[in-house]
Amino acid sequence: MDKLHNCNIVLLGGLYGSGKTEFAIKQFMNRSRYRISRSEIRRLLFEMTNFGKQWTADMFNEEDDVLVKHVERKIIEHYLQNKRNVLVINTFTSVESRKRFITIAKDMNKSLGIVFLDVPVNICLQNNEAKSSGVPAYVVQKLSNKKVLPSKNEGFSEVLIVTNPNP
Repeated sequence: MDKLHNCNIVLLGGLYGSGKTEFAIKQFMNRSRYRISRSEIRRLLFEMTNFGKQWTADMFNEEDDVLVKHVERKIIEHYLQNKRNVLVINTFTSVESRKRFITIAKDMNKSLGIVFLDVPVNICLQNNEAKSSGVPAYVVQKLSNKKVLPSKNEGFSEVLIVTNPNP
């Protein structure tokens, strides 16, 4: 973990229900790192623009997600330009989903690492179902079926695959 803590950008990935939020709190809180979560940006934008109506995962739509990704990128760029390190939380289950962050790191000459919580899908499904903000089970299953673990070959400085994030 020490090498990852030295990276300017750390991605934290895993299926919904894998324990990303808990892992982030345990490993990154109080370490001078700013947490960025696309799920939180989605929720905040929806609630702001819908007069406080509460967002749920079934309200997700690709059209608005273009804006969410844009806001996410601007937040990341802002913090990096101001010499602040970031932790970006998302599923990051595919090479394609990680590419844009590799590009940001290269463009800004910043180091990039990834932690991927490789938790069995049945545990993720149980944990996700217990959450009030959980996504539909088919989403978790679909992501699991297409999951490609990250590797340094993609352009990461550091890669850590965690199989038991909450022993």
